[in-house]
Amino acid sequence: MLRHRTLIIAALAALAGAAAIALTPATRLFVRVDDGGEGREPGVRWACAMMDYLAETRGDGRCPVCGMTLERIVAGALSDEQRRRMGVATTVVEAVPAVITVHAYGTARADERTRRAVVARVAGRVVRRHPGGQHAGAIVAADEPLVDLYSPALLGAQAELAAAIASGDDQLAAALTTRFARWNLAGVAEAIRRGEQPTDTVTIVSPFAGRVVVNGVLPAVGDEIAADRPLLDLVDPHRFIVVLHVPEAEARFLRPGQRAALASDDAGDLAGLEARVDWLSPTLDTAARTRETHLHVVEPSGRLLDGALVTARLRAALGPDLAPADPEDEASWGRFVAVPRSAVLSTGTRDIAWKATGDDRGAQRFAIAELALGPRLGDRVIVRSGLEIGDVVATAGAFLIDSQAQLAGAPSLLFPDGAATP
Repeated sequence: MLRHRTLIIAALAALAGAAAIALTPATRLFVRVDDGGEGREPGVRWACAMMDYLAETRGDGRCPVCGMTLERIVAGALSDEQRRRMGVATTVVEAVPAVITVHAYGTARADERTRRAVVARVAGRVVRRHPGGQHAGAIVAADEPLVDLYSPALLGAQAELAAAIASGDDQLAAALTTRFARWNLAGVAEAIRRGEQPTDTVTIVSPFAGRVVVNGVLPAVGDEIAADRPLLDLVDPHRFIVVLHVPEAEARFLRPGQRAALASDDAGDLAGLEARVDWLSPTLDTAARTRETHLHVVEPSGRLLDGALVTARLRAALGPDLAPADPEDEASWGRFVAVPRSAVLSTGTRDIAWKATGDDRGAQRFAIAELALGPRLGDRVIVRSGLEIGDVVATAGAFLIDSQAQLAGAPSLLFPDGAATP
C-alpha cells in the first residue's frame, strides 16, 4: 500500500514539473547570449564543456543551459601540447624538379618486325617432319630441312624437263628450269640435267635462320600442302618487344627514346641490356587504367625468353609546360610547387591542405588552402594553385585538424562553408 502511494506522489510531482516548464516563458527559462562580451571572430566558437552547446559569440561568458564558463575554441589553432598529442607535423612548401622513376610491368615477346614466312612453292603431302619443323620455338639454321613433301606436280615437272633436254628444245628446258628456280628447287633441275632419276619427294628447307613460330598449328604428317602456302614463320631469336603497362598517373611522363633498366623474374637484373621506349599507345586501357608502351631490345645472350615477365624502371621528367622532357637534360626540366601527398585531403572532387597562418594566443593556427593539383611525383604532388613557396602545411595530423574545424562549425573538407551551429 505504501509503495503504491509513493508511486502516485512521484507521478503527480512529475506532472506538476512538466506543467510548470510548459507555462514558464522562454525568456525566463533560457538566458539570451548577446554580444556583450567578445564579438564574433572568423573561425572562433564558444563551447560549454558540460553541455552540448556551441555559440559563435562569447556573450556574457556563461553557458545559458548550465551556467558554466564558456571555453574559446579556434578552428585550426593548436597548442604545442595539442600538436604533440595529435601527432601534427609540418613541412615548408618548396619548388622541386618534376623528375620521377616510373616503375612498370609487362612481358617480352618476339619482335614481329623480324617475322618471315617459310613457304612451300610446290603442292604436296607431308611425309616426314625434320626436327626444325616439329616444335614451336625451335632454332633453325639457314638451309636446314623442315619437312619432306610427296609431290606429283614435282614429278611431272621433272619428266617434262627431262623430255625437253632429250629433244634438244633448249628454250623449253630453260623455261622449265626457271619454274624449278621459282619453286626454290634449282637443285632438282640440276640433278635432272646431270641425268639423275626424277624423285617424287622434295625436302623444304629454311631459306634463313630464326626461331620457329606457328601460324595456327605446325604441319603434320599426311597434311596436304597447297602451293605458296606458308608452312611456318621464323623470327630473329635475339630481338624482342617488351610490352609494358604504365600506370595512368605516370603515363604522361613518357616519351620515345627514353632509356629503361630491365629485370626479369627468372634472370634477375638484365645489366647491360640496351632498352629504349619505341612506341606509346595514344589511348589508355579503360579497364586497367594503364598505357601500353613498347621497348625494342636485342638480347643475344639468351637471358630474355619469349613470354618472360619483365619489370622496367624509367627515369622521366616534365618540362615547364608539363610536357615530357629529356630526363638526361637537366636544363629541360621544369620546377613546380609541390607538397607531400600526405598533406592533401581529398573528396575526389575537392582537394585541400591545412596551411599554418600564424599565432593565436600562443597556439599555432591553420587555415584551409583550396588546391588545384597537377601530376604526382612519387610521394609528392604538384600544386598548380593554392600554395606558394615558403608556405607551411601540415603533413601529419591534417585529418585531425580538419575534424576539429568541422566540430567547431568552421569550413572544413566536407563543409566548405562551415557546418551549421546550434
